[in-house]
Amino acid sequence: MKFNKETVRKIATNAKLAQEAWGDFAHNEKMHECFHLRPTASGVTVISTLPYAAMRGISLNAANLKPMLNEILVNINVLLGVDDDKSLMLLDNWNFKRRKSSGFMEENAQALFIQGMILKQEMYEGIDFVASELVLADSSSRFDVVGYKNDTLYIFEMKKDRAIAGLAQTAEYAKLANDNKSHYLEVLKNYPHCPVNDFSNVRSIAVMRYAANSAAQLVNRAREAGVGLWFYERSIALRKASV
Repeated sequence: MKFNKETVRKIATNAKLAQEAWGDFAHNEKMHECFHLRPTASGVTVISTLPYAAMRGISLNAANLKPMLNEILVNINVLLGVDDDKSLMLLDNWNFKRRKSSGFMEENAQALFIQGMILKQEMYEGIDFVASELVLADSSSRFDVVGYKNDTLYIFEMKKDRAIAGLAQTAEYAKLANDNKSHYLEVLKNYPHCPVNDFSNVRSIAVMRYAANSAAQLVNRAREAGVGLWFYERSIALRKASV
């Protein structure tokens, strides 16, 4: 796998830009839960984890990143309101891309997964959210979700359904990160949500939809591939109000 040093340098520079911009907004729980930043070689993309706009984004440069974050903050209560059409109109006005399908897709699971990590839900075992769709080499080596805990870098490969083929791919990602540690650290040390200054271990984990009739087979295959395996279920998550 070839890494273009200039591309890595550009992403690292934009990661620092994202970190500086996000510092004024990270304290806001609503912003932190519903949006995150993704540095790229050409700028910084603001990514939504809102349920009606899961993993939709807008690419920005240094001049318009902070104004856009301010605009989102001003309208955050509308975006979290009950009128999805009004919220989508706002996102349209800001040029967030709409997706073509309205069904449940891998990106829905990805958005919920990221929200769970940010909210520190117990099932995520204290792993901090670092990045989504991290890619430094070519697009075939894209890490869906990256987390960090106790000197370990976690790479999560999201699958909409049950995919045995994805287990080998997940295993390759751990080796890629280990073999190219300096490139990844150059970028991740400046990431806005959870900077990673160093890691001694890399653990790759496949995340896919649970089904009782294939779970045992998948567990065995994951063990053979040397990767972790987490199942997700489309069930109700509750936040109980104190009334």
